[in-house]
Formats: sequence, structure tokens, C-alpha cells
Amino acid sequence: MNLRLPYLAARTLLVSGWLLAGGTAVHADVLPEPTDARVLDLAEVLDPTAEARIERLLTEIEATSGVTMEVVIMTDIADHGGVGERLDGFATKLFEGWAIGAPERNDGILILVTTDTAEARIALGADYPAVYETRAARVLSTAVLPELREGRIATGIEAGVLSARDRLITPFLAGLPVTATEGFETAARPMPQGLTYSLLAVGVLGLVGWLVWRNARKKRTCPSCGAVSLTRTYEEIEPATAQSLGTGIEHMLCGNCGFTDRRSYIVKRGLAGTRRQAIRR
Repeated sequence: MNLRLPYLAARTLLVSGWLLAGGTAVHADVLPEPTDARVLDLAEVLDPTAEARIERLLTEIEATSGVTMEVVIMTDIADHGGVGERLDGFATKLFEGWAIGAPERNDGILILVTTDTAEARIALGADYPAVYETRAARVLSTAVLPELREGRIATGIEAGVLSARDRLITPFLAGLPVTATEGFETAARPMPQGLTYSLLAVGVLGLVGWLVWRNARKKRTCPSCGAVSLTRTYEEIEPATAQSLGTGIEHMLCGNCGFTDRRSYIVKRGLAGTRRQAIRR
């Protein structure tokens, strides 16, 4: 059962009501109200059949696993109390404000989708180990985002729900030790053409030097524990073309303390595979 008793207390902290200044009423940031449904389509992009199908899937997952998973779709978080906030922070605030899942379990899941930017985030209950944050990001990058960016919102959400069930809920409830990538398909991608030409041009010595440099960058000091055990992996989400920039996700995982983080990065036009400085979202 999805308990929402803590919602009122959390909402009291998040909403200050009406601020009166010079006779003008300015409404403070307010989170959207929770509903009894598992799908809240504030962007109104799902047709009734698709919404009912996703709702039924979420209900079946809760009935078989006991885990509450909810989906929220917005055009932009700024329209619903998220002005100036990052998407991941807003997803966490919404998750906590709604008190998703039974409090004694702390295993609820929220999938937040924004249609204006074709982005998504997953917020997890506190009982999930740190490695599950990276696994949640991989659920998005492999199942949800590719469909969103092709305009197939319902398909992406449904794929994300199924992937979250199989790669987050199932191993967590079984108590299985998992890595950041275990259970995900790893399709081989062709080497970007621009990078291929560069490697051929510099020759064998240049290739060896590049590999050494790349390996050195992947191992860095962990900001959490200070150990030199931070591994960085780069996942290209949207390749660059001659007309547009590409995007990717940089995954960070500390093998010593389990610290995880992720950042978006931009691929320059015509230089697919060349990363600029990662930019947090």
C-alpha cells in the first residue's frame, strides 16, 4: 500500500503559502498534489490507452513485489515548483514530498519525465545501495531516453518501468550483489569516424599515448573517501552530427566506498566521441 501520511508534514516545509508584498500576492513554489493513480500526466501527452497500460503495469509490480513505483510527466519542472532547480534534485524533492512507498520499506521508485527537454530522472528510496543510483541512470540511458528523444514518450516510459522492475527491484529484493552494468545489454558501437581518422593519422605511438592518457583520467581521487579508486565511464547518448551537438553521460563509481555520481557532457559537432568538460544537470 502506498502511504502518504508524511506528505502533509513535508509539504508544510516546502510551501510557505502566499507572500504579500505591497499588496501584491506572490505564490511560493508548490509541488503538484499527489493522486491515487500511479501515473500523473501533467503534460497531457499520454493517450488513455497508453496511460491505462502503464498504470496497470505499475499496479502489477506493486502487487507482486510490494514496491511502489510512480511516474510523473511534466512539460517543465519550473511549472510545478522547480524554478532554478536541477532535474535530479527536483525528482528527489517530489519523491520525498509525496512520501512514495511504505516508510518501513524505503524501496519506492519515482520516474520523472520532462517533455520540453526530453529528459528523465529516477529517484530511489533510501534503502537502495549506492550502486543502484548508477544502475538507475543506466535504466534511463538504455531504455527511456532513446525513445523520448524520438518522440515516443509512452514507449520510453513503459520500457523504463520494465527495466526498473528487472534491473532495480528484482536484484534489490533478492539481495544480490550487483555492479553498475550487470544485467544490462552492452551492444557494441562502431568507433566514431572522426576519432578513427585521428588515430590513423597519429599512428601506433599516438594510439598508445592516447590509451595511457585515457586510462589515467579514468582513475581519480574519490571526493568522498579520498582513495584513488574512482572509475569513470562514458556513455554516448546522442551522437554529434555536422549540424548539431551530441550528448552523453559520464558515470563515476568509487570501488573503495561505493560513491557514485553522474554528469552530462557535450560532444562537439563533427567530433563524436570527443568530450568537453562534464556539465552537471
